[in-house]
Amino acid sequence: MSALMSALLVALGGASGALLRSGVDALTVRLGIAAPTGTLAVNVVGSFAAGAVATLIADRVLPETARPFLLTGLFGGFTTFSAFALQLARMGEKGELLPLIAYAVGSILIGLLAASAGAALARAL
Repeated sequence: MSALMSALLVALGGASGALLRSGVDALTVRLGIAAPTGTLAVNVVGSFAAGAVATLIADRVLPETARPFLLTGLFGGFTTFSAFALQLARMGEKGELLPLIAYAVGSILIGLLAASAGAALARAL
């Protein structure tokens, strides 16, 4: 597959994932469901789907050419947590316990610090 075709598939998948995520967000607002619940649901569904698709690609049930559209694009646009969870799962499968813990805790702490810093900067403006 050419680099251009791969990029187009990522873009199409990303747009689709973002639209799906937007739909979930709109639905949770309409139903009066707290935002973290919708986000948690999206992250769990995205992680489950990414794990399933990655396995299907690894087992050659799905072609490698499905990766740009589905894993990078669709699930990347739907949620970034799916990529994080899949990376942690792979580290666990390889027995890389210390890197797994460092990556998980580090990602959460750095994400929290970044979110707090962004919020503080926005409040300061």
